[in-house]
Amino acid sequence: MLVVMSIWGTRKKQQIADERDDRYILCIDGGGMRGVVPAVLLGKLARLLQDAGDERPFYAHFDLIAGTSTGGLLALALAAPADKSGLSKEGAAATPVFQKAEPSPAWKRVLFGDPPPVVAGVIPDGIDPDQLLNLYLESGKDIFPKGPSRPLSILGPIFSDKYDEKPLMRLLRRVFDDIPLSDATIPVMVVTYDTKHASPILLSSRDSHGFLMREAARATSAAPTFFSPAIIKDRQTGKILNLIDGGVVANNPVLYAYHEAKHLYPDAKRFHILSFSTASSTFSFDAGKAGGVIGWVDPAKGAPIQKIYAQSQMQTSDMIAASITDLDYIRIHGELGAEHVRLDDTSEVAMDKLSHGAERIFQENYEALQGFAIQLSKRTNFDQVRLPPDTEPSTTGLDGSVLPRIDAQKQLEDSNKKSIPDSEYNFEYNLETSVTPPPQLPSSTNRQLEKTTKIGSRRRKHG
Repeated sequence: MLVVMSIWGTRKKQQIADERDDRYILCIDGGGMRGVVPAVLLGKLARLLQDAGDERPFYAHFDLIAGTSTGGLLALALAAPADKSGLSKEGAAATPVFQKAEPSPAWKRVLFGDPPPVVAGVIPDGIDPDQLLNLYLESGKDIFPKGPSRPLSILGPIFSDKYDEKPLMRLLRRVFDDIPLSDATIPVMVVTYDTKHASPILLSSRDSHGFLMREAARATSAAPTFFSPAIIKDRQTGKILNLIDGGVVANNPVLYAYHEAKHLYPDAKRFHILSFSTASSTFSFDAGKAGGVIGWVDPAKGAPIQKIYAQSQMQTSDMIAASITDLDYIRIHGELGAEHVRLDDTSEVAMDKLSHGAERIFQENYEALQGFAIQLSKRTNFDQVRLPPDTEPSTTGLDGSVLPRIDAQKQLEDSNKKSIPDSEYNFEYNLETSVTPPPQLPSSTNRQLEKTTKIGSRRRKHG
């Protein structure tokens, strides 16, 4: 009996070690309202896991979630502690996390081998992935209003940004409150660019510099000409950063995600990245007919120079990622058709086009997504999950030995008592404190979206 237990513990230890050789990363592009596409696909992927009998929290299947701009908002929402977020909980099954047991005396190791791993805690609840689509449907028109969001003037469009950032900031406050970036349930990273110091900035939970989640979300989505820059103080260095949308650096953040994963998991032997696009369209342009400077920047022609820069940047990321030897790169992409959907288009026609496009992209990539879901469902190692603070030791070892009892509810209560630092957001000086209810889309649009994407088909309990 003792020999069997020793062999079992050794096998379990080897299984966990083997799983740490592979790390799984979720990567989400930028694209404004086109974030509807990855939001729908994330819900679909969650349901593939459920169909496989995997009821564990969705976020916990990944070792890193990375995003740019609207993709950064989705990444942060998935990684946010559900009990502190403004989004509904997923209501997933309770899942224990194992850790290495204290070493035994030498004579015990000779007789019984190394002690098996013990339960370190329970994976915290995550947010319901289906809530992500609602962020766009409920708040899109508020963030990107059709009418002027600033006082009208002849020179307004030239000397001011297109949209007032306050509605976006209110949404971020509602979703993230004052959650520190370092409190992310799993590693998360978003891309932004500091114009003052001329440098890409990766805002990550691994090296958070004291930033809050809503600050990171505001920075990565500060699209030039649409919103003002995010002027934020780095609490670690004291520098004032002028941060703009990470899309100017890497609209598809796959290479930065890989770079971050190598820092997080230096001993991993293989990385698996699932990358969601926002269904951007291919842009072609006859440069021989550009007609000089005006032709390259003419908005009527789609501002060719800007689109070519953005498109070639993404093509480069795809090409390099596909050639990295220890990286399995699965790119989920599809186009919406001849008519491009602008990143600030919140019309019913656009929402319908995006939802139909997401459904078609899912069907076209079903085998790849199902295969990735199967890989995720097989993992049993969750060493990347951040357990609530002040956790007690485990209940029992895997060999049945009695250990001090763990109280999952107490973990969550203790987590809620943790102090949150005050925000140092410079641009919040005039932020309105009242939160206005987001406008609802017409019921016809909601019915159509439910029909095409089957959002809400899951019947799960929310916390």
